[in-house]
Amino acid sequence: MKCTDEDEFMWWYEEYSVSLFKYIFSMVQESQTAEDILQETFLKAYQYQIHINDKNKVRNFLFRIAHNCTMDFFRKESKIRRLLNGLSKETKVYPSAEKIVEVKEESKRLLDALNGLKVAQKKVILLRKVQGFSIRETAEILNWTESKVKTTLHRANKNLEKLLLKEEDYEEITSFTR
Repeated sequence: MKCTDEDEFMWWYEEYSVSLFKYIFSMVQESQTAEDILQETFLKAYQYQIHINDKNKVRNFLFRIAHNCTMDFFRKESKIRRLLNGLSKETKVYPSAEKIVEVKEESKRLLDALNGLKVAQKKVILLRKVQGFSIRETAEILNWTESKVKTTLHRANKNLEKLLLKEEDYEEITSFTR
């Protein structure tokens, strides 16, 4: 479905830019880099919007482009280690004191456990559990089969639970994997 006017494309941006930014940022862990990739995502979406035939698939279309742009970034910059370090890497974003207070110990343990997963498992967890995509949508975004998504998610859940078992008081966090 091609945008018929700039207002519709701006609606795409307003509707999806925050969740796309969060998804990109969760992989690159640098605010400025995530913003650059987000901008590239929307430029490509504008160029290739003719390929979207169903208004209900705009979200998948944009996340697929964001995923590809992020992977291109890692290839271009030869910074695959950023993806491997994932959520534990320090960022240049300095949260406010109020935000620091809001962060709970459970969240830190969960992030540490996510960091211990394989890259593919981490991607699936982020798309399925954090972003809320269906198995079919996740498969489209990652260009995988649905069965690969299901298998990877199952293994990710088991590995995440094992990593969390190493921590005390893990019960609240493991509910995230169910």
